[in-house]
Amino acid sequence: MDGVTTEMWETTNQSGCDNGSTFSRSAKDRILLFDGVTGLCSTACCLGAVLLVVSLRLYKHFVYRLATYQVLAAMFLSFAEGLSLMLYKYNGDLYYRVSCKMTAFLVEYNSWLKLFFTNWLTFHLFSYVVFFKNLKRLEWLYISSSVLGPLLFA
Repeated sequence: MDGVTTEMWETTNQSGCDNGSTFSRSAKDRILLFDGVTGLCSTACCLGAVLLVVSLRLYKHFVYRLATYQVLAAMFLSFAEGLSLMLYKYNGDLYYRVSCKMTAFLVEYNSWLKLFFTNWLTFHLFSYVVFFKNLKRLEWLYISSSVLGPLLFA
């Protein structure tokens, strides 16, 4: 094993959400920092895409609305991952334990949200291209099942 791999699997000086973790403190800090920074950068990019959709008034077309829902789901997921920066200096007190659980729930929920919107967009585009059926009237189903469905799993 090289030095980085060995350091990541050290069991000394443990801290983080799971006290039974096999990652060292410095490895956890690097992972949280990378995840948080990339999450916030991705959130900014998604926000720019949403602002572009609004400024160009693309939301008037149904397929663009579905794509916008995808971008919003990606933005929420990225923001939830960006929240891991709060856990960078985890020391085990109540605030950090609650923040860790909240961040984990939000990442899990938003991952499922993104998956549900992806499935609905795929279903809609497939039915439109293969069967020539425009299912605009199912937009309420797309949104409600995508927002409420992840609660069953998260």
